[in-house]
Amino acid sequence: MVWNKEIAELARSDLDAKIPKDPIVVIGGHRVRLWKNLPASLLPRETLLRPLGDATLEDLTYHYDRLAAFYRPDILVVFPGYADLHLRDEKSPEDFEASTRALLNLNEEYGASSWRYVIAPVQMPLHPDDNARIRRIGEVLSTMAADIPDLTIINPNPTLKGLDGLPNPEYYRGDGVNLSPAGYARISLLLATEIKARDNLLP
Repeated sequence: MVWNKEIAELARSDLDAKIPKDPIVVIGGHRVRLWKNLPASLLPRETLLRPLGDATLEDLTYHYDRLAAFYRPDILVVFPGYADLHLRDEKSPEDFEASTRALLNLNEEYGASSWRYVIAPVQMPLHPDDNARIRRIGEVLSTMAADIPDLTIINPNPTLKGLDGLPNPEYYRGDGVNLSPAGYARISLLLATEIKARDNLLP
Protein backbone atom coordinates (compact mmCIF):
# COMPACT_ATOMS: atom_id res chain seq x y z
CA MET A 1 0.00 0.00 0.00
CA VAL A 2 1.00 3.64 -0.49
CA TRP A 3 2.90 5.05 2.50
CA ASN A 4 3.51 1.64 4.14
CA LYS A 5 7.26 2.30 4.09
CA GLU A 6 6.82 5.69 5.78
CA ILE A 7 4.51 4.20 8.41
CA ALA A 8 7.02 1.42 9.11
CA GLU A 9 9.82 3.97 9.53
CA LEU A 10 7.65 5.93 11.93
CA ALA A 11 7.01 2.81 14.00
CA ARG A 12 10.75 2.06 14.14
CA SER A 13 11.57 5.60 15.24
CA ASP A 14 9.09 5.30 18.10
CA LEU A 15 10.78 2.19 19.50
CA ASP A 16 13.54 4.22 21.17
CA ALA A 17 11.55 7.39 21.73
CA LYS A 18 9.78 8.57 24.84
CA ILE A 19 6.16 9.06 23.86
CA PRO A 20 4.73 12.11 25.65
CA LYS A 21 1.49 11.87 27.56
CA ASP A 22 -1.49 13.70 26.06
CA PRO A 23 0.49 15.34 23.26
CA ILE A 24 -0.57 17.65 20.49
CA VAL A 25 -0.36 15.53 17.32
CA VAL A 26 -0.15 17.29 13.97
CA ILE A 27 -0.92 15.22 10.87
CA GLY A 28 -0.79 16.08 7.20
CA GLY A 29 1.48 15.82 4.20
CA HIS A 30 4.65 17.59 3.16
CA ARG A 31 3.57 20.88 4.70
CA VAL A 32 3.65 19.29 8.15
CA ARG A 33 7.16 18.00 7.46
CA LEU A 34 8.29 21.56 6.75
CA TRP A 35 6.58 23.03 9.86
CA LYS A 36 9.72 22.73 11.95
CA ASN A 37 9.20 25.73 14.23
CA LEU A 38 5.81 24.61 15.55
CA PRO A 39 6.84 22.48 18.58
CA ALA A 40 8.80 25.40 20.06
CA SER A 41 5.81 27.69 19.53
CA LEU A 42 3.52 25.41 21.55
CA LEU A 43 5.72 24.87 24.60
CA PRO A 44 5.20 23.80 27.37
CA ARG A 45 2.83 21.53 25.49
CA GLU A 46 4.60 18.61 23.82
CA THR A 47 3.99 18.35 20.09
CA LEU A 48 4.49 15.47 17.67
CA LEU A 49 4.66 16.24 13.95
CA ARG A 50 3.51 13.23 11.94
CA PRO A 51 3.79 14.02 8.21
CA LEU A 52 2.99 11.47 5.54
CA GLY A 53 4.49 12.29 2.15
CA ASP A 54 2.05 14.04 -0.15
CA ALA A 55 -0.90 12.46 1.62
CA THR A 56 -4.52 13.32 0.98
CA LEU A 57 -7.17 13.44 3.69
CA GLU A 58 -8.16 9.91 2.68
CA ASP A 59 -4.57 8.73 3.26
CA LEU A 60 -4.56 10.32 6.71
CA THR A 61 -7.82 8.56 7.52
CA TYR A 62 -6.59 5.20 6.26
CA HIS A 63 -3.41 5.38 8.38
CA TYR A 64 -4.96 7.22 11.30
CA ASP A 65 -4.44 4.41 13.82
CA ARG A 66 -0.64 4.52 13.53
CA LEU A 67 -0.29 8.12 12.44
CA ALA A 68 -2.24 9.65 15.34
CA ALA A 69 -4.38 7.31 17.47
CA PHE A 70 -1.31 5.42 18.72
CA TYR A 71 -0.19 8.56 20.60
CA ARG A 72 -3.57 9.22 22.24
CA PRO A 73 -3.50 12.92 21.33
CA ASP A 74 -5.13 15.37 23.70
CA ILE A 75 -5.25 17.78 20.77
CA LEU A 76 -5.36 16.75 17.11
CA VAL A 77 -4.26 19.22 14.44
CA VAL A 78 -4.96 18.45 10.78
CA PHE A 79 -3.13 20.45 8.12
CA PRO A 80 -4.32 19.32 4.67
CA GLY A 81 -1.87 19.90 1.89
CA TYR A 82 -1.32 20.42 -1.81
CA ALA A 83 -2.31 16.87 -2.72
CA ASP A 84 -5.98 17.47 -1.91
CA LEU A 85 -6.20 20.34 -4.41
CA HIS A 86 -3.71 19.29 -7.09
CA LEU A 87 -1.14 16.57 -7.58
CA ARG A 88 -3.36 13.66 -6.50
CA ASP A 89 -6.88 15.09 -6.19
CA GLU A 90 -8.89 18.20 -7.03
CA LYS A 91 -11.47 18.29 -4.27
CA SER A 92 -14.52 20.48 -4.48
CA PRO A 93 -15.55 22.28 -1.27
CA GLU A 94 -18.17 19.57 -0.68
CA ASP A 95 -15.63 16.79 -1.21
CA PHE A 96 -13.24 18.50 1.18
CA GLU A 97 -15.90 18.72 3.86
CA ALA A 98 -16.88 15.06 3.47
CA SER A 99 -13.26 13.89 3.71
CA THR A 100 -12.62 16.06 6.75
CA ARG A 101 -15.73 14.75 8.48
CA ALA A 102 -14.64 11.16 7.82
CA LEU A 103 -11.29 11.81 9.49
CA LEU A 104 -12.87 13.54 12.48
CA ASN A 105 -15.41 10.74 12.85
CA LEU A 106 -12.58 8.22 13.01
CA ASN A 107 -10.91 10.30 15.71
CA GLU A 108 -14.15 10.02 17.69
CA GLU A 109 -14.29 6.26 17.19
CA TYR A 110 -10.84 5.93 18.71
CA GLY A 111 -11.86 8.16 21.61
CA ALA A 112 -12.09 11.76 20.57
CA SER A 113 -9.28 14.14 21.42
CA SER A 114 -10.30 16.87 23.82
CA TRP A 115 -10.10 19.34 20.95
CA ARG A 116 -9.51 19.26 17.21
CA TYR A 117 -8.07 21.98 14.96
CA VAL A 118 -8.20 21.93 11.18
CA ILE A 119 -6.02 24.35 9.22
CA ALA A 120 -7.99 25.44 6.16
CA PRO A 121 -6.16 25.15 2.82
CA VAL A 122 -3.81 28.00 2.02
CA GLN A 123 -4.04 30.00 -1.16
CA MET A 124 -0.93 29.76 -3.34
CA PRO A 125 0.85 32.24 -5.62
CA LEU A 126 1.35 29.43 -8.17
CA HIS A 127 -2.40 28.82 -8.48
CA PRO A 128 -4.30 32.13 -8.39
CA ASP A 129 -7.26 30.49 -10.13
CA ASP A 130 -7.74 28.37 -6.98
CA ASN A 131 -8.35 31.34 -4.70
CA ALA A 132 -12.14 31.26 -5.00
CA ARG A 133 -12.32 27.48 -4.46
CA ILE A 134 -10.02 27.66 -1.43
CA ARG A 135 -12.02 30.57 -0.01
CA ARG A 136 -15.21 28.51 -0.41
CA ILE A 137 -13.58 25.50 1.27
CA GLY A 138 -12.77 27.70 4.26
CA GLU A 139 -16.38 28.85 4.43
CA VAL A 140 -17.72 25.29 4.21
CA LEU A 141 -15.36 24.11 6.96
CA SER A 142 -16.40 26.99 9.22
CA THR A 143 -20.07 26.09 8.73
CA MET A 144 -19.26 22.46 9.54
CA ALA A 145 -17.49 23.49 12.74
CA ALA A 146 -20.64 25.23 13.96
CA ASP A 147 -22.16 21.76 14.39
CA ILE A 148 -19.10 20.20 16.07
CA PRO A 149 -18.51 21.61 19.56
CA ASP A 150 -14.89 20.45 19.93
CA LEU A 151 -13.60 21.68 16.57
CA THR A 152 -11.90 24.92 15.59
CA ILE A 153 -11.16 25.86 11.99
CA ILE A 154 -8.13 28.08 11.56
CA ASN A 155 -8.12 30.02 8.29
CA PRO A 156 -4.56 31.28 7.75
CA ASN A 157 -5.21 33.08 4.48
CA PRO A 158 -5.96 36.57 5.84
CA THR A 159 -2.61 36.62 7.63
CA LEU A 160 -0.77 35.37 4.53
CA LYS A 161 -2.04 38.12 2.21
CA GLY A 162 -0.30 41.24 1.01
CA LEU A 163 -1.77 44.71 0.70
CA ASP A 164 -3.22 43.73 -2.69
CA GLY A 165 -5.33 41.01 -1.03
CA LEU A 166 -3.38 38.23 -2.76
CA PRO A 167 -1.00 35.66 -1.22
CA ASN A 168 2.18 37.50 -0.21
CA PRO A 169 5.19 35.82 -1.89
CA GLU A 170 7.22 36.66 1.23
CA TYR A 171 5.33 33.92 3.07
CA TYR A 172 5.91 31.25 0.41
CA ARG A 173 8.90 29.37 -0.91
CA GLY A 174 10.08 29.91 -4.46
CA ASP A 175 7.84 27.11 -5.72
CA GLY A 176 4.77 29.26 -5.00
CA VAL A 177 3.15 26.35 -3.15
CA ASN A 178 4.89 25.64 0.14
CA LEU A 179 5.20 28.13 2.96
CA SER A 180 8.43 29.91 3.88
CA PRO A 181 9.66 30.05 7.49
CA ALA A 182 7.96 33.45 7.77
CA GLY A 183 4.68 31.94 6.57
CA TYR A 184 4.92 29.08 9.03
CA ALA A 185 5.67 31.52 11.83
CA ARG A 186 2.37 33.28 11.17
CA ILE A 187 0.36 30.04 11.22
CA SER A 188 2.21 28.88 14.33
CA LEU A 189 1.17 32.07 16.07
CA LEU A 190 -2.47 31.56 15.08
CA LEU A 191 -2.52 27.99 16.38
CA ALA A 192 -0.58 28.79 19.56
CA THR A 193 -2.94 31.66 20.36
CA GLU A 194 -6.00 29.43 19.94
CA ILE A 195 -4.56 26.62 22.08
CA LYS A 196 -3.31 28.88 24.86
CA ALA A 197 -6.62 30.76 25.00
CA ARG A 198 -8.47 27.48 25.38
CA ASP A 199 -6.00 26.21 28.01
CA ASN A 200 -6.63 29.37 30.05
CA LEU A 201 -10.33 28.52 30.14
CA LEU A 202 -9.79 25.04 31.53
CA PRO A 203 -10.23 24.51 35.28
